[in-house]
Amino acid sequence: MDETTRAYIAGFLDGDGSIFFQLVRRSGYVYGYQIRASICFYQNTKNKDGLIWLKEQLGSGYLRDRAGSMSDLAIVGYREVERILRLVRPYVVFKKPQVEQALCLLDALKPKYTPQELLATAQLVDSFSTLNYSKKKHINAQSVESYLKSMGFMVPVTTEADEAENDATAAESGKSNTTFTRQLLETG
Repeated sequence: MDETTRAYIAGFLDGDGSIFFQLVRRSGYVYGYQIRASICFYQNTKNKDGLIWLKEQLGSGYLRDRAGSMSDLAIVGYREVERILRLVRPYVVFKKPQVEQALCLLDALKPKYTPQELLATAQLVDSFSTLNYSKKKHINAQSVESYLKSMGFMVPVTTEADEAENDATAAESGKSNTTFTRQLLETG
């Protein structure tokens, strides 16, 4: 793709595009959530030919006619989003902070997470969302944390120092100190 086309696409993203990450509830996932990366370009449906051209240039995405008179080109997936962000990175102006932070966030994504890693990444997604004007964000890191706790995935870690402090506190108050151990089922 030539530089002029890359610069044009960067300008389109700056003006009529968005970069976003979503926490999506997935019942079939071990920890209940997926992190989705997306880029969307928006245009009035009567100018949909521009989105068709853009799809041809980028070689990915799908077109949707939205409610009212809007259409969009949506590109979803880590690899495609990263590829496109790297194409436009030198030319983007207004969304430079989003592009830079999105590339960092994409580097942090993994095929598999521990519960703690998923929660930390969900917090990065929340941080990214502050760069956008999103009004519809319903699922956030707090939702992920609540789910992980409710399923027993977030077990507090106790250190020897914590145990010594708890024993001392229990001895001072005259109460016995009982330790509970929770065994987690292997998720395979």
